[in-house]
Amino acid sequence: MVMKMAKEYRLRTTFPALRCIMGDWFYYVTYMRFSDVAHWIKRTDQIHKSQKLRDMIQRELTPRATPIANYLIEQQERFFNAIVVGVYGGAPQWYPLEIGDSPILGSADLDEDSRHSVGLLVLDGNEKLFAIDGQHRVEAIKRALEREPQLRDEELSVIFVAHGTDEEGRTRTRRLFSTLNRYAKPVSKGEIVALDEDDAFAIITRRLVDDFSLLKSGFGDEEGFVRFGRSAPIPASDQQSLTSILALYHIVEIIHVPVLDRKQRSKMGRLRIRRPTDQTLDTVFDEQIHYWCLLEESIPEYRELFKSEPKDQVAGKYRTREGGHLMFRPAGQQAFSRAVRIMMDRGEKMEDAVIALSSVPMELNTPPWRHVLWNPGTKRINSKAGALLPEGIFLHCVSQKPRKTNYNLLGKYREVLDDLQADLPLAFDP
Repeated sequence: MVMKMAKEYRLRTTFPALRCIMGDWFYYVTYMRFSDVAHWIKRTDQIHKSQKLRDMIQRELTPRATPIANYLIEQQERFFNAIVVGVYGGAPQWYPLEIGDSPILGSADLDEDSRHSVGLLVLDGNEKLFAIDGQHRVEAIKRALEREPQLRDEELSVIFVAHGTDEEGRTRTRRLFSTLNRYAKPVSKGEIVALDEDDAFAIITRRLVDDFSLLKSGFGDEEGFVRFGRSAPIPASDQQSLTSILALYHIVEIIHVPVLDRKQRSKMGRLRIRRPTDQTLDTVFDEQIHYWCLLEESIPEYRELFKSEPKDQVAGKYRTREGGHLMFRPAGQQAFSRAVRIMMDRGEKMEDAVIALSSVPMELNTPPWRHVLWNPGTKRINSKAGALLPEGIFLHCVSQKPRKTNYNLLGKYREVLDDLQADLPLAFDP
């Protein structure tokens, strides 16, 4: 919760700024208090004359603004990068500042550009400002201030660009809007796992590869059993990795977050955006260690792997061109973990769920996985089966119903196999 005391609000019209040029854009780099942002910056719909296009922009803003507002209110280490703001109307004035000698440092050794780039940008009050890049952050600031007015003195970097009021000016600004959004790449899942200090699942994933003996990332200078890459699947050339860092992240989330309890699932979703207490993190970490230790105890191939070193390439022995063992593929590991989580949601102990499910046939190139998780033609994991069918097969094999009561497991199985006579394996008692 925000503790900073708010000052008496006074609308600012003068902003210290740097005057810059790039391409054919003149722009001004300054800062605004949140209260200034809320007052001055309007919604981006001004770049369109069509009311329907304006309404569409507003609909796009609504879903994302609330979690960002929550971040501003709840995170003491909050930080935004600069927003880009279009200015039109009014008569904004630029007042360059003269840089004199310092009584302590003497004369400043500045070139002409530096001497004439510092000044004050003064608005006359009739300008209209709108976010060209950062509209979700602006909307979030406004919502956060409604709940926590003391945030109004927080400061945000702002870049002002001139905007023409005619159609040519709107076209020019729309082009800038689309360019900024096209080339501003969103943070990748890999970057979240590697760097995020608020996402509990990313934090736990890093702890597993750093501190957990079975999965930690290295033996001396060698890599461990977890592959570090931009995608969850493991390439055929990798003969030593059991899983990937992105797959491990998803498994952490799957095992911890209930599937069948929507309210609890929604609550757990906050763990992605708000760092929990150290005690909570320790609890989640211990849960994940328990899960992997159970896998080691219940799956003989895992015991063989964890007793070896990565250079022995035991993983490659069970992840072959013909398919191999399901639990050496991230897609299989995630399907297995979802089935475990569903059984836990239904009251089973994790130990009992893992033991039961580990008795299910695991050879990818044989029924029930052939053409479901494994495509024998391409000799690759089959991504078209989705999530419900593989987890449903696991559950069926241990006499459990699918996650969704109206899910036609046999019908979907026959559809994927393109065989109306195909039958699922009989359920068994492990």
